[in-house]
Amino acid sequence: MVYTAEKLEKLFKGTARMRAGKEQYKNDAGYWDGGTCDWGANHSLKKDCETLAKAFNEIATLKEIKDQLKACNSNQEYEAKKANYIAKCDKILRGLQVQTSSTSSMFGICIIWSDQATNKDVISKINVYRNSITRLKGDLERETYQWVQELKALETEKNEIEKRMEENKKKASDKNINPVEKAILLQLIEDDSKKLKSNLEKQNKFANKLKFDPEKYTSDLLNSIKEAIKKGRKDKDNNNTKNNNSETNNPDNSNSEDNESGSDEVPPTTPNNNGDKKEDKSSDWFQENKQIILISTIASLIIFLLYSQKAKKPNYSYDY
Repeated sequence: MVYTAEKLEKLFKGTARMRAGKEQYKNDAGYWDGGTCDWGANHSLKKDCETLAKAFNEIATLKEIKDQLKACNSNQEYEAKKANYIAKCDKILRGLQVQTSSTSSMFGICIIWSDQATNKDVISKINVYRNSITRLKGDLERETYQWVQELKALETEKNEIEKRMEENKKKASDKNINPVEKAILLQLIEDDSKKLKSNLEKQNKFANKLKFDPEKYTSDLLNSIKEAIKKGRKDKDNNNTKNNNSETNNPDNSNSEDNESGSDEVPPTTPNNNGDKKEDKSSDWFQENKQIILISTIASLIIFLLYSQKAKKPNYSYDY
């Protein structure tokens, strides 16, 4: 997902209604209406949304770490890219916090946003985000070029095995081949299918290496901030309603805030219930191993079909 200043500005512009008219927020000044604030750094909402979009899009590039390092052809190239990603992680960690100075908050945007980020749910999302990037940085620091070399060797071996299996399958399918030669080729196919399965199992050990899903963390954080803003706005509305002795149980009013900007909400990427987690784990296992399962099935089917070809009896005798 690519983040833009326009999308983020639309997502958070409603905050103005929560803070407007309150004496403690008078320094918001024209921040919500296209102008700047009076909190000390003259921030504007548009510029802050540009800063946030740039920061989140930079975080998104961390998803490419594994592929970028796999593409390295020398230890020197690997170490240079690795150092660049470690520096990027450090920069992100410095910006990904509730308050960065007396006049700024996350990534250097206006201190106004630290008021929203003090919500305990928002803080928990920021901490989860930071912990994930900290782990990624630690993994980067520990890894060497050796894993890239090992993975490339396994991929080369896999290609060679698949090529041999394909060639032997064509030979075994020849109508003029004698039974002895066919039996030898079928045995070679079976042996290679076992080697291929072992190879893929070894490659799967690299599946979770330097794995990072920034979109999930970013969407969770943005939704938490938005919910904190909506909650604060509802609390204000409820207090005003009580003071004015107005109706408090109108279902249309209670739903209006939730529906106001639903189309702009960043969709959550992961379920929260235990049942879904089990299903996700099962799905992850299948995704990581589906190639092995497919290869085993295909190899067995090839052997069965070739053995059965021209057979008259279950003992695999052949007609000539």
